[in-house]
Amino acid sequence: MEKRFDGFSPAALRFLRDLKKNNERAWFQARKERYETELLAPLQALTADLATALQKEKIPIAADPKRPTFRIYRDVRFSRDKSPYKTNLGTYLPYKGQRGAPGGLYVHIEPKESFAAVAFYELDRPLLERWRRAMAEDPKRFEKVLRALERNGAAIYEQENALKRMPRGFEAHAQSPIAQYFRYPSFTVSEELADADLGDRRLVARCVDLVRRARPLLDYGWAVLAARSSQ
Repeated sequence: MEKRFDGFSPAALRFLRDLKKNNERAWFQARKERYETELLAPLQALTADLATALQKEKIPIAADPKRPTFRIYRDVRFSRDKSPYKTNLGTYLPYKGQRGAPGGLYVHIEPKESFAAVAFYELDRPLLERWRRAMAEDPKRFEKVLRALERNGAAIYEQENALKRMPRGFEAHAQSPIAQYFRYPSFTVSEELADADLGDRRLVARCVDLVRRARPLLDYGWAVLAARSSQ
């Protein structure tokens, strides 16, 4: 019987803080069992419980069966930072559980830096072009999404890496009410999580509620990308 998620213990967050100070293989290997018990097992339980709760809500977001959580081991091949381990935990539940499918739920666990996000994150060029074209062809449809999010107490996160200028081919929309969104590479609704939020089973309900409130964005993105890709 799978263990249900009952929260991350104070020891789990302490492990991540200590790992940040001791990011070495020898230190980690000596404490690997502690990592698996205090961090990996709860993360896997959180992912499974989120998938079950979302299924009950009839929201088509599910765990990737082949890689339900992100590995803690860093890929250092092309990085100047050769630290072998990440100092955070992460899990991503994509659309229909399909690896790489845009439009899903990401939960980030890191002392004082945790958050949950519903996102179409860093869409690749063809998908981003489809999204922008859809906004250009029917801006009122996207405005309706923004209003629905606002009613739900949510909003698309302002992107720090947004383009400075309108993307090529969309300059005519520079005065549009939704002009800023043409410059975004991602479309994200997020919510910060305090350390205290992580130690309670209610984290599952809180993440599901975020997905529910961000549903207008999800439905828009899934419909736009599916319709365009089928043409």
